[in-house]
Amino acid sequence: MNDTFYELLVKKNKPDTSALILSAINIIAIVCMLILTIYTQFAMILVIVLGFVFYYFVYPKISVEYEYSLLNSDMTVDAIYNKTKRKNVLTIDIKTLEAAFPTSSPKMNGQRDGRRIDCSTGDMNSSYCLIFPNSGEKTLLFITPDDHMLDMLKRISPRAFM
Repeated sequence: MNDTFYELLVKKNKPDTSALILSAINIIAIVCMLILTIYTQFAMILVIVLGFVFYYFVYPKISVEYEYSLLNSDMTVDAIYNKTKRKNVLTIDIKTLEAAFPTSSPKMNGQRDGRRIDCSTGDMNSSYCLIFPNSGEKTLLFITPDDHMLDMLKRISPRAFM
C-alpha cells in the first residue's frame, strides 16, 4: 500500500481595511436602529431583518481559509468560512493537469480565457496556477502550496510543471 496523503490549510489574506469597514457598519447599524426606534416601528423591523441577513450571509464570508487535501492523485479544495462552515470548492485528478506555474511567471500573461477559481492567500509571489480541463472547459485554479505539497504535485504530474 503506497498511498500519499497531505493536507494544507491556508488563510486568505484580508485587506487591512476590512476590520475598519466592519466596525463602521456595526456602528452605523446601531445608530440607525436607535434613530428608527424613535420614528417608526416598521423601519426598525426592516433594519433588524437586514442586520440578520448581513450577519448570516455576508459576515461569515469575510474570514476564509482554504484546505488542500491531496490523496494519491486526487486533490480536494475546501473553503472554510469563519472557521465554522465548510464548502467543497472542487475535486480534481492531478494527472489531468495541463500546466502548472507560479502566478508571477510570464506564462500567466497568455492565460486569459477559462474559468478562474482563486483559492490562494492572495499573495501573487507564492501562488501557483494549475490549469486543467473541467466539464469540457479550461479551468485555472490558483492555490498557495508549501514546498512539500509542491514536491508531491510535481511527483504526480511532472509533465505539467515543465
